[in-house]
Amino acid sequence: MNNNNLDLVSSIEKIILRLGYECVNVAFKSDFGSSRVRLQILIDSIGGINVDDCERVSKNINAFLDKHDESFAQLQKISYYLEVSSPGLERPLFKLDDYVRFVDREAKIRLSELIDGRKNFTGKLSGVRENNILILINENGGEILKTIPFELIKSANLVFRFESESKTEKNHSGKSRKNHAKRHSQSQEDLRI
Repeated sequence: MNNNNLDLVSSIEKIILRLGYECVNVAFKSDFGSSRVRLQILIDSIGGINVDDCERVSKNINAFLDKHDESFAQLQKISYYLEVSSPGLERPLFKLDDYVRFVDREAKIRLSELIDGRKNFTGKLSGVRENNILILINENGGEILKTIPFELIKSANLVFRFESESKTEKNHSGKSRKNHAKRHSQSQEDLRI
């Protein structure tokens, strides 16, 4: 990333922080088959992100870019549009701090080079040691702690899994749905007596 891009990213991050949000990432993305480039900005906050939050950030960034786009050479050379969104449930992980923040969460990590014959690892984040990500993976019926150099990570994101309906019901009530139905029919019989 050249200095102009760093200046642009830094300026955008400052605006987002001033508005009270976390700047997850700022990147130029090419859309397949389009001559336009997308300036993608991912934001987050403790309570999550809604459409009003994205609109607020978008209006502030647009006003800044309209006023200052001549200061950023890369914006003068391309046709671009702005996209502001939340990182979603499967939030991408970009910085070392992300791996610390989301310790004990499941993540999928894709590498640029093989480690132990693999480029993909999914497991529970266990921390950061120096510039290495620690991830606990299931392998051969047991858990193994893998150390992955941060510079080899091509992309990474949190993994979100929906709990099955029966598991959720059992966890919330302490009883299975079948037992609940049996109790319900018995109490209906009690009412008829």
